[in-house]
Amino acid sequence: MHIVLGALSAFAGLIWAVVALQRSGFNPDSINPFLWYRRAQWRRKYAVRPIYNLAEPMDVAALLVLGIAKCEGEISREQKQAIHDLFETEFKLDRNAAADLLLASSHLLRDEIYLVDHLDKILFRSGDSFSAGQVSSLLGMMHRIGTLESALNEEQHRLIDATQHYFRKQAGNHGRWS
Repeated sequence: MHIVLGALSAFAGLIWAVVALQRSGFNPDSINPFLWYRRAQWRRKYAVRPIYNLAEPMDVAALLVLGIAKCEGEISREQKQAIHDLFETEFKLDRNAAADLLLASSHLLRDEIYLVDHLDKILFRSGDSFSAGQVSSLLGMMHRIGTLESALNEEQHRLIDATQHYFRKQAGNHGRWS
């Protein structure tokens, strides 16, 4: 009988200690290595900025074209209309899809200041998917939007040159816009 009472007392003490630890902020799940690994994988995949998780070449191209226009400061109405028209013709999108792509790209770019500094991170997931035709189309769109209202400024030159340099390293891959 005294063994059973000792075991029950030890079990009750253990329960009391775990509850007291939980109330003080300790989470027993934090020592579970499998849960820690899943959380680390989740954090690595989803805790990065959304601009670095773009996997489709069309999304990245739209972001870079809008980024070229944003290098001059605020985007004018004429620039927005030209970008929208460019999305319709180059990407073969209907009017609503082009507007959605423009809106999504501007939302992703709202906190970005210098795309040149983070170009490798932006193109990391989608850089291999661009074909040579897509790269030349992207560079043409960037140049066209950059020279829409005035000559290219220094930051726009740097962004276009950095994009060309990145894709020279990635040459030889194939893909389509759609």
